[in-house]
Amino acid sequence: MSIRRHFRIRSLQFLYAQYLSKMDSNKVEKNMLQSIESLHNLYIFFLYLILKIRENALKKNYFFNNNNERNIIQKFACNSVIKILSKNKYLAEEYHSTKNSEKILWKQQDEYIFILLQEMQKYDFCSKYSRTNSSSFEEEKRFLIKYYKNFIIPNKKLGEYIEDLYYFNGEENLYIAHTMVCKTLQFINHSTPKNFKLYNIYKNNDNRKFIIDLYRNTIFHKEEFNNLINDISNNWDIKRIAIIDLIILQMAICEFLYFPNIPPKATMNEYIEITKIFCMEKSKIFINGILDQIFKFLYKKNKIFKIGKGLM
Repeated sequence: MSIRRHFRIRSLQFLYAQYLSKMDSNKVEKNMLQSIESLHNLYIFFLYLILKIRENALKKNYFFNNNNERNIIQKFACNSVIKILSKNKYLAEEYHSTKNSEKILWKQQDEYIFILLQEMQKYDFCSKYSRTNSSSFEEEKRFLIKYYKNFIIPNKKLGEYIEDLYYFNGEENLYIAHTMVCKTLQFINHSTPKNFKLYNIYKNNDNRKFIIDLYRNTIFHKEEFNNLINDISNNWDIKRIAIIDLIILQMAICEFLYFPNIPPKATMNEYIEITKIFCMEKSKIFINGILDQIFKFLYKKNKIFKIGKGLM
């Protein structure tokens, strides 16, 4: 899932929540931005966790059950990708600036790290990796990403632990955070400088502006959008349209009219994908048909002004 689709979904969720709760839209917007900040903190949390696992692996007093476990853990501790990550000045700064960093007392949470280290010996790919005398940088990277996907992502105890620390919307935020971690690890190469920039979707001006503008414009112009939907859907009373379907239509029209940098085809594809997540089969067909008609109507009326190519 792309970051922009994640933001569209997040905006949809909070627009729907605002409709149901009738809460002040500014307060709902604040909650929405807090949820995005939480996603960033979660990303930093998982990156920092990799360093804490390495830190524990380097401890001389770590108890090894056998030589195989010793070799696996020592090779993990010497992983070149983690060494570069450990020198990143932004990671430490970001981690210690997060709101929940003071709660994460890793000295009191060694049980999680111990489990993540101990379970290495259970997998053949770890044993095979430990038996190689030397590994290329790319092999070390592949091992680390595979380790992350096989041990950290599915760890239930760790998942339960972070749920108590972070405000986030279930598996969706976890999925995005894990994807960002894997992309960060994939990005690192042997010449990557220690001050390389981390993802920061919360402070990224373009991303932040996109979700705020989408949320605000959808609310501010919803009557305009509803009138358009009502005119196009001749056989449908707008009150009969499911609220989640209606908001999806409003958001797509909002992008048609107020986001000149986004090609309409991209907008339609994104919202069709979103309907697959949130809507019934009949709704998907209805939304797809209405969006197509609305785009053609607006285009003929010269109401869609897009920058560059890619209109159709």
